[in-house]
Amino acid sequence: MAQFDFTTADGPIVGTKSFPNTRADINSALLALISNSSGDAEPTGTQANQFWYETDTNILKIRNEANDGWINVLTLDESMTVSASELNLLDDLTRGSILYGNASGATARLAKGGADTVLTSDGTDISWAAGGGGGAIEFITSSGAISNAATVDFTQFDSTKYDSYQFRFIDILPVDDDVELRARTSSDTSSHVYDTGAADYIKTGDSSVTAAFGQLAANKGIGNGTQERSNLVVDVLNPHTANYTRVRTGGMLSRSQGYPSGLGTSTDVFARAEAAQVNAIRFFLESGNIASGEITMYGIKNS
Repeated sequence: MAQFDFTTADGPIVGTKSFPNTRADINSALLALISNSSGDAEPTGTQANQFWYETDTNILKIRNEANDGWINVLTLDESMTVSASELNLLDDLTRGSILYGNASGATARLAKGGADTVLTSDGTDISWAAGGGGGAIEFITSSGAISNAATVDFTQFDSTKYDSYQFRFIDILPVDDDVELRARTSSDTSSHVYDTGAADYIKTGDSSVTAAFGQLAANKGIGNGTQERSNLVVDVLNPHTANYTRVRTGGMLSRSQGYPSGLGTSTDVFARAEAAQVNAIRFFLESGNIASGEITMYGIKNS
């Protein structure tokens, strides 16, 4: 450890000192420079951009330009040991690769994984593994906060990635009271024209029931009271096949009578009665607008 007051009145070199004293000051100044003015207390004389290694905290500091404070540069671990081969790993890093601690506790490089792989751990070591395959659910988009909307459309269907879709209705509140939630689908790949024919939709299990819309909760109106908010999960099943697309609803309705109503998954369903792929869906109410709420869209991955 060595420190020196570089701000003495006559300085370490110039002044009226004798040669032996001047030589001693020069030596002391050089030792302070070599050791970064190391010590457990800051040097008594400071200059802008001067280094100081604080020995009791192992922090290397530099004086700021205004010469009125210190800036921490880095903390040194004096017990730290590292091999040259480990340091050389920094030169070997390639795009996407990472450094990690291997089974020997040494630094090692893990090359980047392949496309659609994820970093996993077996509880001891890390490695790359295939990402979620078929059946994994993935967030696609959200309607955002709905505000007095007549319809909410989703056109982000993608047959190259997804088999089916799930929509989550969060705190849906209608403007009108006792109105039914409904849906229409589109098989038009260009402009998303929604099917509104009188026989376009059928209630599953009752082929005689046809209408220009699909019922998300058959003959069950929802209320518009402050606490009559409805939360549903709507599954659109296999819409990309040339078969009837089935839509299934589950969750909890808040009925206009002021009581909650649960939905099953076998009766609250309808089908798009056309052997064609569905590529978009529109949600709306029997009458009036959707006052508030949110609808989120998820895809069930096919690979």
